[in-house]
Amino acid sequence: MARQTRRVPSRRIWYPIRDCPWSGLYGPPRAHNGGMEHQWQPMTIAEVAARFRRVDVDWWIAGGFAIDLFLGWESRQHADIDIEMFRDDREVLFDVLDGWELFSMSDGNLSRWLRGDPIEPSVFGIWGRLHEGAPWAIEVMLADGDRSEWRFRRDPSITMPGDRLIGTSTSGIPYCTPEVQLLYKSKMARPKDDIDLAHCLHRLAPEQRRWLLESVARSTPHHPWVGVLQASLDRQHE
Repeated sequence: MARQTRRVPSRRIWYPIRDCPWSGLYGPPRAHNGGMEHQWQPMTIAEVAARFRRVDVDWWIAGGFAIDLFLGWESRQHADIDIEMFRDDREVLFDVLDGWELFSMSDGNLSRWLRGDPIEPSVFGIWGRLHEGAPWAIEVMLADGDRSEWRFRRDPSITMPGDRLIGTSTSGIPYCTPEVQLLYKSKMARPKDDIDLAHCLHRLAPEQRRWLLESVARSTPHHPWVGVLQASLDRQHE
């Protein structure tokens, strides 16, 4: 039977942290998006879906919300909402967000982006707001590859077939498959990222855990998640 999206009491949300001994190894959490949380008023998932359904391209929810869509419940609060799409489809954002101000983000710097402007390979994010002075409402991440093959931007040798990259929630919302989202999160490995792994670990199929283990080990060989993922696979065979 498909899981239904629902809210659960906070005691159940945080329960997995008891089995998350590697949490906190990296010190206090760093500010997200350069400490600009107070300038964000993120769109809801429903608002995002309504806009992106106007265009015929692949798109999916990323970040912490993607983890929630996989889990089927809201695990924690989120400062903003991340959307992802393939880089070559980026021009449709001018139709999705018609009349909005769009900015490319690179190395912590925002630059106004207009229709027809090129996007450098170093740009992986587009921020959007309704008008000058309005709070930021959306961040769109640009993924490398296409529907046939997604490539990890930090190491293009790490790939996944495009049709495995995108999951679909019970409400029909596309989201980044959790093993890929956790790979992105492994770079920061903030306490909230450790918690996301703890929430997902027992729900990931063995092949998903194996892919994540191999990818994290290749990207960051001494990452503490490597031992955790290996232990979870070893227990599977006991």
